Amino acid sequence: MDPALEKEKAELAIEEKEVQTKEFFLSFPGKKRYFIFALLVLLIPAYFIAKYSVAAVYLHNYQKQAIIAHPAVFSSLPAQIIEAKALSISGDSYSAYAQIKNPNKDLIASKLDYAFHFLDSNGNDISPSPVSGSTYILAGEQKYILVPTIHLAQAPASVKVDIQDPQWKRRISIPNIIIKSGIPQFGDQTSPQGFYIDNTFTNESVYTLGQVKINAIVKDKTGNVIAVTQSVANTVSPNETREYKMFWPLPIAGKVQGYPQIILETNPFDPNNLK
Repeated sequence: MDPALEKEKAELAIEEKEVQTKEFFLSFPGKKRYFIFALLVLLIPAYFIAKYSVAAVYLHNYQKQAIIAHPAVFSSLPAQIIEAKALSISGDSYSAYAQIKNPNKDLIASKLDYAFHFLDSNGNDISPSPVSGSTYILAGEQKYILVPTIHLAQAPASVKVDIQDPQWKRRISIPNIIIKSGIPQFGDQTSPQGFYIDNTFTNESVYTLGQVKINAIVKDKTGNVIAVTQSVANTVSPNETREYKMFWPLPIAGKVQGYPQIILETNPFDPNNLK
């Protein structure tokens, strides 16, 4: 039977009993009526408690049935790998990056697991083990994920990145987190030899941030990525400014176009990250 119809029948039955009770009460002489009235004063609270308890149980069961009968359904597109590449550092040391995109304009992934695979010319994985990690991605966002350093027995011919079953969900609001970057100072150095980036960032939010990742993307004059590196800052208080220095063990300042791209990120969907 329709739950709404059952509710209506129950309410009609209650109203009918109320009318019958009133008529029964008025049929008694005055003194007996007052005695019965006093008795009813004691019984009425119990009556209303029972009445509204029944209504609450009905409402709970009806909502539960509605949720079961009408689950939230939405379609999603898989995350896209725009580019994935390995960069030689020196000897058997390499770094890698991938640029990924969320094609869903109204869905986010609060946790997106990924794995880098370094392949030879025959498509065989030459890494000792897949380099895995986790990030998040906003609706419609395009972002970088980095492997700062990995040691390989031979130069990889290609890089493959697997995105492992992101849990897409709709997100109406996101905590307001503002992390402001300073202007990076960069150049070559001699001891040790290589390329450095010095900079600061400020946490302008009201939260203490458990972890802030600083990603640096360095491009040459043709727009190609020639270096990537990463630093991590832990427990950053509101309005706190942190200094950091990043290093790349090759002198590349003469090839760099403009400023290195500094990307500051902290996961706004992790409740343990915001305090």
